[in-house]
Amino acid sequence: MRIAPAAVVTMVLISCSSPEQAQHEASMNSLTGAFERMTAQEAAKRFAQCGLGPVTTRYDSLLDEDLLIAPDAKSATDEQLACADKAVSYYTLELPPTVQRRYDALHEARSNAKFKEQARAWLSARGLLNQVPEYRNGVTNDALFTRRIEGLCGPQANGAFQSELGFHAVSPDWIKRNLDPPEKGGEVLTCLMNVASVAGFKFGFVGNEYYQR
Repeated sequence: MRIAPAAVVTMVLISCSSPEQAQHEASMNSLTGAFERMTAQEAAKRFAQCGLGPVTTRYDSLLDEDLLIAPDAKSATDEQLACADKAVSYYTLELPPTVQRRYDALHEARSNAKFKEQARAWLSARGLLNQVPEYRNGVTNDALFTRRIEGLCGPQANGAFQSELGFHAVSPDWIKRNLDPPEKGGEVLTCLMNVASVAGFKFGFVGNEYYQR
């Protein structure tokens, strides 16, 4: 059974056809809130100013998204990659493999900072920020920690991380009970993901059999 990592988000849709799409939709829902909105064509024009060669767009039917592809960017400075990351906003950018790894690391760091900023604001507005428990990977007891964040997010969150998949995956049974339809438990899932973001606790979603209505 495959587990797709969860992006740290403030809004989530779980009605998906694959774990990849589940992960992607969660990411996109957050990214469109954290980054500047624009069309793929506008993002491509901005990318062209970064000196990394031509870029084309391609629609991905699985992800339901336009991708930006720059196959000639076989080398790049850190400044150029930072320019590209800002230019393309929340769009996925495909680069040659060696450059892609560097870009992905930079993009992940910037995205995580954005996600955490949003999460802190969301929790602060609800008086929950100062109640987020500390989490230290390899030190904190995962069972106790997950129970605490479930309790913080209210009774509907009870059991969200309690399954045979371990504490770093959302329970499929909990999803069936609380996210069908997806908008039914959106606020609770948002709370869990924002608390996890601020605490630095990573978790994931299981495969597509649990994401279909």
